[in-house]
Amino acid sequence: MSIDERLDRLVERHEALAETVQIVARMQQAAERRQQEAERQAQEADRRAQGRDAIYTERFAANEVRLAQLMDTMNRLGRILEIHDAEIDDHGRRLENLEH
Repeated sequence: MSIDERLDRLVERHEALAETVQIVARMQQAAERRQQEAERQAQEADRRAQGRDAIYTERFAANEVRLAQLMDTMNRLGRILEIHDAEIDDHGRRLENLEH
């Protein structure tokens, strides 16, 4: 094999290697773009989740207030019921005393 043939063969190998490096570089760039897009989507999902968490926290607090109001109302109604029961019992005793 002559020097010219060797040189031609080295040039071909060099060109093939350079083409392979370019292909690998493009593949790496594409992978980096996909990774960046995936990270952007994950950050957007996190922002949406934080917004939902804030809404749920607000709703939970409002429901706690409503529940406290409901419990207070039920307690007051229970006391009213006890008073009415006592009055009914008292009226019943009075009626019994009148009948005797």
